[in-house]
Amino acid sequence: MDRRKLVIALLVLIPLALVIQYVLVYVYTDYLWFVSVGYPEVFVRMLELRLLMFSLSFLITMVVSTLNAFAIRKAVEEFMGEPLKYHHSVDIVFSLITAYVASEEWIKLLFYLYGVKFGVRDPIFGYDVSFYVFKLPFIELVLSLLAVSLAYCFIISLIYYAYTFRWVRSFEEFKEIFPIRGYYHISILVASSFLLASAYFYLARYNLLSSQHGVISGAGWTDVHVVMPAMLFLSVASLLFAAASIYYGRQRFESLAAIFLLYILTLAVVLGIVPASFQKFKVEPNELKMEWNYIKYSIEFTRYAYGLDKIEFRRYEVTENLTLEKIERNSGTIRNIRLWDHRPIKEVFRQIQQIRPYYVIRDVDVDRYYVNGRYTEVIIAARELSVDQLPSTARTWVNTHLIYTHGYGIVMAPVNVVSQEGLPDLIVKDIPPNGSVKVTQPRIYFGELTNNYVIVDTLQKEFDYPLGQRNVFTRYGGLAGVSIGSYFRRVLFSIRFGDVNIVLSKYITDRSRILFHRNITERVKTIAPFLKLDRDPYIAVINGRLYWIIDAYTTLDNFPYSAKYETPLGEINYIRNPVKVFVDAYNGTVEFYLIQEEPVIKTFERVFPIFKRNVDPEKRMHIRYPKTLFEIQAEVYSVYHMTDVETFYNKEDVWAIPYEMYEESKIRMEPYYVILSLDKRPEFVLMLPLTPKNRENMIAWMCARCDYPYYGQLIIYEFPKGKLVFGPMQVEARIDQNPNISKLFTLWGQVGSRVIRGNLLVIPIEGSIIYVEPVYLKAEESQIPELRGVIVAYDDKLVMRPTLKDALQSLFGKKGTRRFQTFRSPEEIVRRCIYVYNRAIYEVKRGNWSGFGEMLEKLGRLLELLNRTLKSSS
Repeated sequence: MDRRKLVIALLVLIPLALVIQYVLVYVYTDYLWFVSVGYPEVFVRMLELRLLMFSLSFLITMVVSTLNAFAIRKAVEEFMGEPLKYHHSVDIVFSLITAYVASEEWIKLLFYLYGVKFGVRDPIFGYDVSFYVFKLPFIELVLSLLAVSLAYCFIISLIYYAYTFRWVRSFEEFKEIFPIRGYYHISILVASSFLLASAYFYLARYNLLSSQHGVISGAGWTDVHVVMPAMLFLSVASLLFAAASIYYGRQRFESLAAIFLLYILTLAVVLGIVPASFQKFKVEPNELKMEWNYIKYSIEFTRYAYGLDKIEFRRYEVTENLTLEKIERNSGTIRNIRLWDHRPIKEVFRQIQQIRPYYVIRDVDVDRYYVNGRYTEVIIAARELSVDQLPSTARTWVNTHLIYTHGYGIVMAPVNVVSQEGLPDLIVKDIPPNGSVKVTQPRIYFGELTNNYVIVDTLQKEFDYPLGQRNVFTRYGGLAGVSIGSYFRRVLFSIRFGDVNIVLSKYITDRSRILFHRNITERVKTIAPFLKLDRDPYIAVINGRLYWIIDAYTTLDNFPYSAKYETPLGEINYIRNPVKVFVDAYNGTVEFYLIQEEPVIKTFERVFPIFKRNVDPEKRMHIRYPKTLFEIQAEVYSVYHMTDVETFYNKEDVWAIPYEMYEESKIRMEPYYVILSLDKRPEFVLMLPLTPKNRENMIAWMCARCDYPYYGQLIIYEFPKGKLVFGPMQVEARIDQNPNISKLFTLWGQVGSRVIRGNLLVIPIEGSIIYVEPVYLKAEESQIPELRGVIVAYDDKLVMRPTLKDALQSLFGKKGTRRFQTFRSPEEIVRRCIYVYNRAIYEVKRGNWSGFGEMLEKLGRLLELLNRTLKSSS
């Protein structure tokens, strides 16, 4: 080998060897990590599936490229009379790259091999849904591999033929000297393309069942009666075109070009002009009648795919007879009305409980606990440690990886208790944590901010927590980590993390362990990449220990006849939340609890038997229905609550998620957790009001139950059609129009404070609705928001008082009577008259004449009362 070739070989082989070495190091160290967390079989199974997918893809591409190389050699040798020097290394590199990319699709192979039945059949072909979501994607992947391989063959063939005949000056001369085997080769490539097209059109008929267009999700009349037969025709026609390309393309490139142009023309007519004509002239003039069955399929399958088929419907007959006695009877609900919005209280927690600059309260979450024997809704936050918050001069390797290893403790406050200073009443606080909820192991080695590796059980003690002017140190006594006591392992992890300090450090001993994948989302994703994780993990105190709880979803985007929605989890048309993941903040143990049986998770379970079914009662108490899923379901239900085909087609009753005011901005309302008495006893639920589309009055409210044995039950409470129930923005407008409140807001703004209006909560109580909105003040010189008022609205009355109790007493009196019904002055009666008159006008605009009559009757009674009052006063 000459020096030039040796240099080229070294330039190629040395980087390749380094890449292979790094991959092997990464794979082996990951295996050690999987062993440390107790899931080595998961690693082995994922590796097997990746290798199987890689091998299959490599085999397909190599077979196709090898056959192509054989054809090129034979054609060139026929012309040149001597062997062609073909570079197989290019084919190998292409096959390796393609196989590596395809190996990332190993989940499609898993679905194909292990997919279970749904027990639901599509209405067109009669196949179980599992065929569309488990089998079809893998078949299409194989076709894609063949198509990529064929495209590669075309390019390689063009390069070799162009190089071989580079001296030819005209196309006519090229046709005369081009070998017959070359014509056969090109004909076979073209025919192979038609064969692939035939398979594609045959399978594309099935994909129409998950297409999205117009009023229908899935195949419509034109798709079923025109496009599907057309695709079947094209599938057969493609076989004929394949045969024709071999027969006519043996000696003439013009024949192949003509065949190709004829094929394109056929596609344009069969898939373009014909379906468009049927749709325009036959379907559109009679769309409702002709699409009736397909609209029905879309409604039924969409509701099933989003878990809305078993939603419970209840009427909520709104009354106006709420009294203080009823409020006291629902003290469990009233006591837990959330006065602390998650946005201002996060800032409060940060200001008063982060303790040191390196501690960070990233987020706050809502949960429920028994505090002093009472079922109490609380706001809870973890105090994590972020090495990024250390001074730059202190961010040494020893500090970052050996000393500052963990956060410490939590902060907890009831949602409705306010101190005299306008601050939350902390029931767990400080370092070490103390309070009503006992925390026996407060150290947080695994969290949302733990993105770096740390090494524990070294000669260097770890920082534990500050105590006055000194610091307390500790040693990790947990179970997590991979042993790096041997020199070999230290070298491996030094390569993995690109950090030579792991090898050079004298602090590391034979007992030392390295903790990585410490970010809880990354940790769970590494073990179960087939699950989609919620973006909002939350922390809970369970038996004195800290656990992170993460909701895990299974989603699909090819469920037949189901509507697709763009969500935080991507574009989907099927979703379930079958798994709750618990991560120990100290030990890093990850437990997957299966709380719902469904086909996708059953498929994964056949390969990865990692799921537990019996949830410990203490853990089960802190499971909650996820906001992400609830928001998606509410969005879908706002349209698909219409099960009548004609109503759905006309979009007569579309609902919407309302808006509210936060500070000075109009924002979309988020679902919120509350404690309500749905069936006698107080329970933790997630709820959201709903309004008619483009209108602001409230038409229903939706809730998801979080407590066992009713966990996961969805309920819709719908108001009577002819009843006006104020929506959130209507209440917000009334707050803006209230002269006393607006004057107070203006006054606070003039003295250097910023008014922050919190979440508007809609609280149902015994057939009535009250609205509660907390008001915070944030002084310019202070970063701590303080709760300074609570606005409560009911019927036509609205007050703001320093506390919720004061506001309720102001509205309902102290002896159970409704003060606003006992009018003490003509002015009060006049205000009531104006309110009833405005409601009457509103009912007229809606065309609700029964509602107008009711308001007119009320107005008459009020005018009589006004007359009597004026006579008695004179």
